[in-house]
Amino acid sequence: MKKTVDYSKLRGFNYTQPDSWNDRDFWEHYSHETVDRDMGYAERLRLNSARIFLPYSVYKKDPEKFLSDVRDFVETAWKHGVSTNPIVYFGAHFFPIEEEYEPVPGETLRPLSKTIRTPESWKEGEDYFDRLYAAIGEEPGLLFWDISNEPGYTDSFVTWYDEEPKYVQDFRPCVPDLRELREKQEKTWEFIRHFCKYVKKKDPDHDIGIGNIFIWETEPSKTAELVDVIVFHDYSATRARLREVLETAVSLGKKYGKPVVDNEMCCLARANPYDMAIELHNEYGIGWYLFELMIGEDGWNRVHGVVYPDGTIRDPAIVAAIYGFYRNRGRSALRADVAQEDYVERAIYYADRVLHETRRPRRRDHSKDAKELLEACEFAANLLEGGELVPMACPPTAKIETFRRMEHPDCDEIRDFLTELIDTLKKSTHFIKDAAEFRELRL
Repeated sequence: MKKTVDYSKLRGFNYTQPDSWNDRDFWEHYSHETVDRDMGYAERLRLNSARIFLPYSVYKKDPEKFLSDVRDFVETAWKHGVSTNPIVYFGAHFFPIEEEYEPVPGETLRPLSKTIRTPESWKEGEDYFDRLYAAIGEEPGLLFWDISNEPGYTDSFVTWYDEEPKYVQDFRPCVPDLRELREKQEKTWEFIRHFCKYVKKKDPDHDIGIGNIFIWETEPSKTAELVDVIVFHDYSATRARLREVLETAVSLGKKYGKPVVDNEMCCLARANPYDMAIELHNEYGIGWYLFELMIGEDGWNRVHGVVYPDGTIRDPAIVAAIYGFYRNRGRSALRADVAQEDYVERAIYYADRVLHETRRPRRRDHSKDAKELLEACEFAANLLEGGELVPMACPPTAKIETFRRMEHPDCDEIRDFLTELIDTLKKSTHFIKDAAEFRELRL
């Protein structure tokens, strides 16, 4: 039975395990327990689809284990209400490149594997999909097939423009010969178009799409007529640029009578913040997949992701945006006045008193100095953080918890930190009174 998908409702994410360096590492060390935990996070976030990369090189090493793990992923994700969008042919380099790649001056396209240069050798790719389809084709959690990830990728991110937008040229050192480039890309697209037809014939019940690196590839690649859903990626750095992309996507969807979906977006290192991208995609009614769900120490996970493995988060604005709430950037936005109930004065007085008491020579027992100093630090830090008066990449309260975990914290370092917090609090709230005026305040 044909699976019906409302692509405008997709709230998905790309996924690799947070401790994996890349997708090969993920599948070579596949962990059911980790996937189950992470899909639980996705369920709590009300995310509903996962996009996964399937490296053919891992399949070739141990086909049975790989296919079993892929099936386990699809079933585990579906248990949490998360569908799966698998990438069948992982990029233009679906098969390994036999010869070692050496960049050629002026060359913009990586050489293709010899395996995909002739249609006679595509049989291996067909056999691979046959086995993949047998493993997960009947799984209720299978959403649609992503035929390939960014088949138009080149080293300098050149794509199929007739006339490139100025901002694309902004970050590229030179403009290549697009005619020559397209001739080379055509070899890749022949491979992609063949497998669009093959996968669709083999599995008429599930839609197909292609994870294009840009929306602009849709027509020149001659794939718009072959896919069921127009798929693109975008990491635009400003709202104006992103609107241009989304308007183009909507226009193409109407032209071909097909839904559109962005199954890669959001990157802190590309000036493409999560809340901005989510807000505008929702405004245009285009379904999306974040890149990606998990935050980790390796690979892409350092500048992508929503959730740490322990369930904590990096940026509450991302979670708020997923739930449909966005930061007020308009004229009605108000700055939180944390000084209006005299707690700034209290924090200043409290810090002054603790600094004085912990330095007193007559104080015989200094075993609780660090605890008292850190309590005063937290008082000030909570005012600063609550009012968003300090950067939150490393919140003051995180530094306080670091001190608290130390067996023997340096009290002089804590005093310096407390003094810094109070100075920041005074400047942020335009405080001009002296703490001595509040000696009589009762905390």
